Amino acid sequence: MTHQAFTIPEFIGHFKVGRTSAYEEIASGRLATYKVGRRRYISAHAAAEWQRKLEAETNPPKSFWEASDSGVTA
Repeated sequence: MTHQAFTIPEFIGHFKVGRTSAYEEIASGRLATYKVGRRRYISAHAAAEWQRKLEAETNPPKSFWEASDSGVTA
């Protein structure tokens, strides 16, 4: 069964991030959450979007010239 939403401890365990890092991401607004009563949740969509943005930040796409440079010279 796939998650529709994660609690903070579930998110931390699933995405292998530290508790402090998770709360820093939430505080910065990079990771969206919502509350039901006293409990805070992260939707699966928000978690996937956070992961996609994080991957894009740490692995920026190569420029055209870097991508087309195959090491072959004329």
